[in-house]
Amino acid sequence: MIYFNNAATSYPKPPPVTAAVLQNIEGVPVSIYRENVTGMNVLDGCRGAVTDLFHFKDPERVVLCSGATEAINMAVFGILPERGHVITTTNEHNAILRPLFHLEDRGAITLDVLPATSPGGISCPDLEQKIRDDTCLIAVNHASNVTGQVQSLDPIYEVCASHEIPLLLDVSQSAGSTGIDLSGRPYLVAAFTGHKSLFGPPGTGGLVVGESVRIIPWKFGGTGIRSELRSMPDLRPSSLEPGTPNYPGIAGLCAGIAFVVEQGVENLSKIRMELVRHLAGYLGPAGYSVHSVDADENPCGIVSFCRKGWSCEDIGYVLNHSYDIRLRTGLHCAPLIHKDLGTYPDGTVRVSFSPFNTHEEVDTLIEALETIRGCK
Repeated sequence: MIYFNNAATSYPKPPPVTAAVLQNIEGVPVSIYRENVTGMNVLDGCRGAVTDLFHFKDPERVVLCSGATEAINMAVFGILPERGHVITTTNEHNAILRPLFHLEDRGAITLDVLPATSPGGISCPDLEQKIRDDTCLIAVNHASNVTGQVQSLDPIYEVCASHEIPLLLDVSQSAGSTGIDLSGRPYLVAAFTGHKSLFGPPGTGGLVVGESVRIIPWKFGGTGIRSELRSMPDLRPSSLEPGTPNYPGIAGLCAGIAFVVEQGVENLSKIRMELVRHLAGYLGPAGYSVHSVDADENPCGIVSFCRKGWSCEDIGYVLNHSYDIRLRTGLHCAPLIHKDLGTYPDGTVRVSFSPFNTHEEVDTLIEALETIRGCK
């Protein structure tokens, strides 16, 4: 089996990730804050790894979650007042769009959705124009899971900071694929997931909260501390982490981040970009329509394409059942960008590379696509 669906979930995981999960499961259970234990624990270790990766200084402002979807919901429902204005873009994944649409449909917020500039960029002048006196959040995808486009963070953040508006940045695709510096950005809130380019297990991720952003608890339960209180204790990060943490998953995430740091983010991205260059060099001349950025701008390793006369679903079916090649077809949970690209409602065929993929595997995919090209 050839696996090209790493933008959904990376595969395979590095051996240290599997070992860390197994070691945690086999060890004596330890519930931090709920037992008389001292010293370093897996939660603190993971927070430290996250702060090192993102050049962030305060581990207590790293909230560990079940993934980017929970982290984004935590930010959206924990930051927004009862009434306010929000700006987002057509680049977004449904993890951002659906919470915002839900609030808009309830009349809790007003919402502006900026169209993407091809192939998935954001115009800062257009963003600036949309800001109002009651704008209370700007939500932006750092890297598109359809085109691979990585936004330049500095100009977007400068617009937000100049108006003292929190910027919710979805780094699900970019974390581990490109360098991300969250230092000196007090109005930035970054949601990340563990199971993509950080090579962690599914069900892991978190939220990095800038010092000028306050998030009100949006779910409630036990924390192991201040149990006599009727409300959540006002302590970071406990106030945002009720319930029993996913200790095995967090141990695996910590090991995945350590792998990324050891190998080097730039080194891993270079492997992906070379694989993008290999595949894209075939697709255009062979008559496939490519809807992703060039290899040199594509550290996430994402290639989206279509072929006239073939549905994306049929291409995916042939590749899977005839060649045992796993990839993704459709809208990729990001419907609005496909309207900008002209690929709605069918979507695209998406190949997303891992550093563990090889050029030989790309050659096999090209051979399969050549066969499809020859069919009428």
